[in-house]
Amino acid sequence: MYRRRISRKQRLQLAVLAAAGVAALALCVAIAMRVFAREIPVVVEDWEKTYSFSMSGLGRDPLDSILNQAQAQGMEPLGPLDLAELGEDGRTVALRRGVELYVRDGEESAGYTAYKGDTVEEALAENGLWLKEADQVAPNREMVIAAPLTVEITRLLRVNIVADGETTQVKVSGGTVADALEEAGVKLSELDSCNHELTEPVKDDMLVEVSRVVSVRIAVDGSTRGYRVQALTVEGALEKVGVTLGKEDRVEPEPQTTLRTGMKITVRRVKTQEETETEEIDYERKYVHTRDLVEGETSVLTEGMKGKKELRYRAVYVDGELESRELLSEEVVAEPVKEIVLRGSGYQTQAPQLDFIDDGSSSSPSPTSKPGDTGNSGQGISVNTTAGTLTDQDGKQVRYSRAITGECTAYCIPGGTTSVGLLAERGIIAVDPDIIPYGTKMFVASPDGSIVYGYGVAGDTGGACLAGDIIADLCYDTIEECSIIGRRDMVLYILE
Repeated sequence: MYRRRISRKQRLQLAVLAAAGVAALALCVAIAMRVFAREIPVVVEDWEKTYSFSMSGLGRDPLDSILNQAQAQGMEPLGPLDLAELGEDGRTVALRRGVELYVRDGEESAGYTAYKGDTVEEALAENGLWLKEADQVAPNREMVIAAPLTVEITRLLRVNIVADGETTQVKVSGGTVADALEEAGVKLSELDSCNHELTEPVKDDMLVEVSRVVSVRIAVDGSTRGYRVQALTVEGALEKVGVTLGKEDRVEPEPQTTLRTGMKITVRRVKTQEETETEEIDYERKYVHTRDLVEGETSVLTEGMKGKKELRYRAVYVDGELESRELLSEEVVAEPVKEIVLRGSGYQTQAPQLDFIDDGSSSSPSPTSKPGDTGNSGQGISVNTTAGTLTDQDGKQVRYSRAITGECTAYCIPGGTTSVGLLAERGIIAVDPDIIPYGTKMFVASPDGSIVYGYGVAGDTGGACLAGDIIADLCYDTIEECSIIGRRDMVLYILE
């Protein structure tokens, strides 16, 4: 019994001790975790060396804290030319150790700062000294800088020299225009010239043009003369001798052709202008066959008149001679007037009788109708070409130039208009305008004077008149008036 009670007590004590141990262990682990949680890994890169360590905190100035810790690890302190840069993660520092860089660039010398690990070309570029591919650098532009250094740059300048129709590019490390010409093998005589002074220092991409004195012949304005000129091109030679080119002038060879000794230059003066000419338009001739004239005999009833048209051209003259002419426009300014000619058919009557009208293709018609007959040939008309005087219905004496007698009809178009746009009313007479032109003033009455139409004007086109069926169609205001006329012979007195 006694041993069993002791065992229970011991077990109780052991349980208490175990619980205390677990609590103590947990406390230690927590403390250790807090300590390790504040440790920050840091890396410092110093050109060829790297320092890695941990820090429990970085403080307000992380860069100074890291650099101080790195110096404690054996890093060399920063000098006045050195640079330190904290990385974006706040735990990495990159050091650039500066060294003195002395540069001689042509005639200029200056001191700069370079950084270990950079190449010569990178160091020069960082200081604003850019190298071209042809530039020479000592020491080599690819050398890595590890200590203070002196660099010498020899710049090669490209100079383009134009002489004797050729362009040569030379590369020189400096000097004058004269040196560049010598390098290119170009020699100047006493009469030659250059677009730069020979003592002028050369520059990169400089253009040097040499003008030689050459002998040329220039043909212009009707004469050809020889000249000794100093110019590069044909255009330059013309300027030297005072030849001014017009906008359209032609030059052979082309103006930009390189000038050479013995060359002939031809200038052709070109002038373009507009010209206007007036040409006549022939009139047509229309024949009216009459039985009043013997066969082969003719008489002009209405004089013909030529028309006019205006032609506008663009003309090109070269050295005063017409080279080409282009028609730009053509405008009729006056229409021709047709000529009406009476042609005899071999019959004789007391009054001229017109059988028919043709275009002249029938030279000697053989009419079958006699005076006063009607039929397919139409009614005959009498034309009295002798001027005279008549007395109108008011007793007034009126002069007329000729009288035409023939069949007439009457028509009425209340409120209508004629073919020429006049109001169709009494006094308007429809005619064949080739025989009686529009606007002709007339006095109309029957041969015996029993019917008087009175004064009128040719202002309409009569279809029956064109067909040669009647001589005129008289316009009235009413149908009743038209019925008085019907179809009968009337005399048309053509007023002066």
